Amino acid sequence: MIKKIILATSLLFLVSTMTVGFAKVETTGTDTANTIASLKQKLKTRFRTEPTSIKESKLQNVFEVMYGTEVIYVSGDGKYFLAGDMINLDTRENLSEVAKQSVRKEILDKQDNKPVVFKAKNEKHVLKVFTDIDCPYCAKLHREVPELNEKGVTVEYLMFPRAGVGTASFKKAISMWCADDQLQAMTDAKERKPIEDKTCANPIEDQYRLGKEVGVTGTPALITETGRLIPGYMPADKLFEALNSGK
Repeated sequence: MIKKIILATSLLFLVSTMTVGFAKVETTGTDTANTIASLKQKLKTRFRTEPTSIKESKLQNVFEVMYGTEVIYVSGDGKYFLAGDMINLDTRENLSEVAKQSVRKEILDKQDNKPVVFKAKNEKHVLKVFTDIDCPYCAKLHREVPELNEKGVTVEYLMFPRAGVGTASFKKAISMWCADDQLQAMTDAKERKPIEDKTCANPIEDQYRLGKEVGVTGTPALITETGRLIPGYMPADKLFEALNSGK
């Protein structure tokens, strides 16, 4: 991951910024475009990977750089960077997370994820859930899916077998997806009931890699319609409140 490379030299940035401030620079649109083009080339050379996007941040002469769903901040001259979250102290808004949300949403919206869908009759929200057949908290969340459906929350399951591709959990996910009744097979598997071993053309590996791409590291991982990532289990009532508030 790009942050592992970046963090190796982040201490240098922190020490440097104790004595060297970012100069206030008045720029035009042309200046900004030229700076972004220069930074893209410098970062590609230094990290051997071209950034997904670069744009101005809320700080003068500091640019927000995205590598997939990972964000860093780089000075306009490309000499200094910061790996960490940018927080608005007045509003307490995590600006880094806002940037990540936008990228997650774009990644998820641009492709057919082939989820297993527990659809609400009176749909108000759609929640994507990266799940693992053998995850206890995933099973706990699944028991509350009927309540979520009743509240108007459609749950779209994407498989994320934490042990990886080719493992027992991965194979169970394939059997579930290939079942004649996916919804019942999902429920049975999460309740530790046996399901028939099956195989077919399936999206399980693609879903697993998609989870990695959008920053999933554990399960359950809940992603809202805005791209917000909620790591871990949340009770249905609190989850519904969070979805309604947009938080």
